[in-house]
Amino acid sequence: MPARGWLGAGLTGRRALIEWGLVAAVTALLVGWLALSPAADRADNLVYDGLIRLQDGPADPSIVIIAIDDRSLNALGRWPWTRTVHAALIDRLTQAQPRAVAYDVLFTEPEAGDAALAAALARARDVHLPLLVEAPGQNGAAWQVSEPASDLARAAASLGHVNMIVDGDGVIRRVPLYMQAGAHSWPQLVVPLAETAGVAPSAPRPDAESGEALIAATPEAIAYRGPPGRFRTLSFVDVLNGEVPADFLKDRLVLVGATAPGMGDRYATPAAPHGELSPGVEIQAALLQTLLEGGGPRTLSPPWVLGLSLLPLALLIGGFLVLRPLANMMLGAGLIVLTLGLSAVAFLSAGLWFPPAAAIAGLATAYPFWSWRRLAAASAYMQSEVEAFQREAAPIPIAGLTPAVIAPRHGDVVAKQVDTLRAALKQLRDLDRFIADALRSLPDATVVAAPDGRVLVANDRAHALFGAALCTEAGLGDLFLTLGEPSWRRFIADEANDLGDILAPGGQVLKVAAAPLTDAEGRPVGHIVRFADMTGFRVAERQREQALQLLSHDMRAPQVSILTLLEGRQDRADPAFERRIGDYARQTLDLAEGYVQLARAESQPYRSLVLDLGQVLMDAADTLWPQASAKGVTIQTPDSEEEHLVQGDPALLRRLLTNLLDNALKYGPADGVITCALEGGEEDGRPTLIVRISDQGPGLSEEAQRRLFQPFGHGDADARGSGLGLAFVRTVARRHGGQVIYEAGLVGATFVLTLPRFIEADAA
Repeated sequence: MPARGWLGAGLTGRRALIEWGLVAAVTALLVGWLALSPAADRADNLVYDGLIRLQDGPADPSIVIIAIDDRSLNALGRWPWTRTVHAALIDRLTQAQPRAVAYDVLFTEPEAGDAALAAALARARDVHLPLLVEAPGQNGAAWQVSEPASDLARAAASLGHVNMIVDGDGVIRRVPLYMQAGAHSWPQLVVPLAETAGVAPSAPRPDAESGEALIAATPEAIAYRGPPGRFRTLSFVDVLNGEVPADFLKDRLVLVGATAPGMGDRYATPAAPHGELSPGVEIQAALLQTLLEGGGPRTLSPPWVLGLSLLPLALLIGGFLVLRPLANMMLGAGLIVLTLGLSAVAFLSAGLWFPPAAAIAGLATAYPFWSWRRLAAASAYMQSEVEAFQREAAPIPIAGLTPAVIAPRHGDVVAKQVDTLRAALKQLRDLDRFIADALRSLPDATVVAAPDGRVLVANDRAHALFGAALCTEAGLGDLFLTLGEPSWRRFIADEANDLGDILAPGGQVLKVAAAPLTDAEGRPVGHIVRFADMTGFRVAERQREQALQLLSHDMRAPQVSILTLLEGRQDRADPAFERRIGDYARQTLDLAEGYVQLARAESQPYRSLVLDLGQVLMDAADTLWPQASAKGVTIQTPDSEEEHLVQGDPALLRRLLTNLLDNALKYGPADGVITCALEGGEEDGRPTLIVRISDQGPGLSEEAQRRLFQPFGHGDADARGSGLGLAFVRTVARRHGGQVIYEAGLVGATFVLTLPRFIEADAA
């Protein structure tokens, strides 16, 4: 379909591939820019800070902070204190024998008491003092160093910088282990403490190309283990006054620094709660623990960050070509979750930091961008199709089908186009449904074939009959071959008459009938061929023959038994002799009567009279009263005076109820009760009458229930009776428009007869 400019591109073809390439290129450039520039740092920092907070853990017990806190300021006076106070603290620390001390207090100006402080530093021999490296320096210098007073600098074990790297959002996540300017290099204040514990960070090589520019070399990401206050902290005044046992500081790494809020040495960190600042000495302690643990999270190199950021985008872009819109949406969402998950796993388990913002931004941009282009293409396609339909389509007049009315409803542009296309195609859909339903509703397997025998249309029954043989390229010859008939053309010839049945390999008996199809000018355009399943009719014929054979055998057997008794030597005066002959004679009469009644029920016309079903039920009970009295069985019939009218043959209905009562009497216990109930009901909106006859016998097994209403199907294992009584019951019930079913109960068996109720208004 031609496009309406680039804003309405084609759904498929070369232009769709060009658009796909443009989407891929634009989003890849976006991802590359975000991955290699600081543009996405704020978003990455949010993820980084969240992962840092997940690394919450215990502080290193070998690190102790001596805090210049509010309590010390209240006890020793306002800041700054005299140098002699610091000298006294260092002497206390010398007595406690710590492994090393980082004294995070700047002594840049000479003061009285420097001699005492220098002497204390010389006695301690393991106290490291801070310096500050600033850029630019004074008088046009590129940088300047603020060191302690000369006497103190000489007495200190070493000097280390306390410069911090503050990210764009004001948070300290990394600290440079070295400050470097040309050939000059200053280690961080806690680096010597880490070296005393056996950890020696490598110093950077002098950078001749940087000249005298001050650079922060070897930045180390701090692995914060929790909010401020995690490290063991002692008050300055408690240590100064000797209130802390010496063993508490022995062999520890001690940091002395300010924690009082008013002293200004406080910074934002990822681990601190929102709005709370961490003292600088806490950050120095966290950096020291990070070095002792082997270093903090390591950020992947830019090529790795770029490659890993482009990988999820490549998967999503590839999915655009092969997946459906819903699957693409799920793929995009899944890739976003997967990217965040892999970044978190790498950070928490391997200490590797992969900034995920660039990859997520590419995924979040590519899907709506591609969806917009596909929506534009679909909109242009629908508009073109609707216009072509309006120009070319003509209505197809079919009675009962609503004509198409192209009148779009209100809505956006796409909604109007969809409504217009829906209205224009409605008549075609109705026609297709009309033809499909008509063919599908045919009771026999039916196919429509072209003049050359190629099958054009087939209904569901044809598919069920022929199965895989009815493929898209199937012909009538193929279908007849599956039935074992190679000469298929004789079945659709004009002179074809009754050619007999076809016995299919599956056992079905089929009768074929064909009719020619012509167009409006009478020219042949094909045939409609019906394959009528005659299996049921043929089976019924065979069953009737088998029943007659079985009946003749069953009737002959008791007669032979009578002759055998008569010709034998048994004493004819014996009462058992007469009883046996009588039993065989009654068995013959029962078979003959059952067969006659079943044949009449199946084939002869019925008398149609309006009668009271309750009275018929009482008559049947009266007929069996002698047998019931002899067995001590009580037959309880309904005593309602209401009429329950049905229309049918009185003799057959009386015989039906008599058979049901006789079964209950035959299989129920002596001195038992047979309960008869008669009530009204409704089935499919039509009134009915329901008769329930229940006995107290053993009931029927599942196997007996399956063959219960079949001719010669006995109710239980002893095979009493002819096996025709319930077959007669079912036949009469069906011919009267009703049914009879068996209901199993906890005790006994219940047969339920349902017949249409006769209403006086129906006669009018």
